[in-house]
Amino acid sequence: MAFADTLEFMVLTAFWAFTIWRFVTPQPPRGRAIRLVALFVALSFTINRREIAFAADSLLHVPDIAVPGKTLTTAAASAAMVHLTSLMPGPVAERPNLRRWAYGLLGAAAVAMVVIFLLVPRSPEHGDFVAEQAGTPLVTAYGVLTQFGLFVGLACCVALFHPAAQRAAPGLMRVGLRLLTVAPFVGLLFILNRVAFQVTNAVGSDLMNGPVWESTSRALLAAMLLAFAAGALLPALGGIGRWVAHYSALQRLRPLWLRSVSATPHVVLGDPPSRLADLLTLRGVDLRLYRRIIEIRDAQWEQGLAEGPSELDPAEGVSGRDPAEGVGLLGRRMAATVDRQPPADAQTSLTEQARELLRAGNVVATPELAPIRRPGHNDPPDAPSAVNVS
Repeated sequence: MAFADTLEFMVLTAFWAFTIWRFVTPQPPRGRAIRLVALFVALSFTINRREIAFAADSLLHVPDIAVPGKTLTTAAASAAMVHLTSLMPGPVAERPNLRRWAYGLLGAAAVAMVVIFLLVPRSPEHGDFVAEQAGTPLVTAYGVLTQFGLFVGLACCVALFHPAAQRAAPGLMRVGLRLLTVAPFVGLLFILNRVAFQVTNAVGSDLMNGPVWESTSRALLAAMLLAFAAGALLPALGGIGRWVAHYSALQRLRPLWLRSVSATPHVVLGDPPSRLADLLTLRGVDLRLYRRIIEIRDAQWEQGLAEGPSELDPAEGVSGRDPAEGVGLLGRRMAATVDRQPPADAQTSLTEQARELLRAGNVVATPELAPIRRPGHNDPPDAPSAVNVS
């Protein structure tokens, strides 16, 4: 049992860490669906721990109340997976009737499990009623309904993560998606193990009643959830690495930014950040770096040190226009991204754009260049353009 206990502890730690991280960080609609799945799975697996189950039974004075607690939260996690799959391109999103059927079947299974729980004789002694009365008609039905709820969620995982893993570029994201694709097949082995346990008992055999099969069942469940947790955390680790790279690039670009915009202060979008503000930028690093690169490119463009406007802004028709109009287009685009992430196509190139600017750091504005005066984003309508960025 020691191995199974250690594996379960690792899974619980990983799942709760992932769940807490998802809830304390802003999430888009898909992210909110993911954190619901993680929450329900973490709750189900936590309730599945014998210590927690015993505590719940003792506190509520309802024998085996932890059993519907863990099975209903599993059904809720599967329903959240159906919702998540409907937000992504694929068969579930394209077939709303399939989604409604999945919700209906999960709801019917949950109601049936509650009814069976109320009907089956239960006792506070020994194990829960699923183990004590394995093979009886009501308990066998309960076990099959439990595994059906899990199967729906696992099928959604395969439909969602397998195509995504094939499309993903090499890296932590692809490894994570492949783990998320493998996990449902480990879960299928767990389902077969639990159904076989009920069926063998129903035909009068105690072949799967020993501690070896119990340990196997726990290990399969823990391995499935560990694969899910690792697959979900790996892309998060990639995001942490990307944040570190972008934060470092933001700090390293500051001297070049100061020199570049000294003669063209009107290209600065918003209030020029101080050194302390740059150092304390912990959220919105991608957007701050995106703006910094655009401002450097615009300053170099206006000073004749670059051939065209910012490569990160593919706005049609900027080339060949009056420079002030080009800057205005950039400003309007940036105003639309305030408090949000930069466009996805820009995010993928931020690090390389920063490296390119740093490599060409000797091509910057010089003190000999006369200041270029144009209406700036920070100037009142009737005021001359003058921004102090030192």
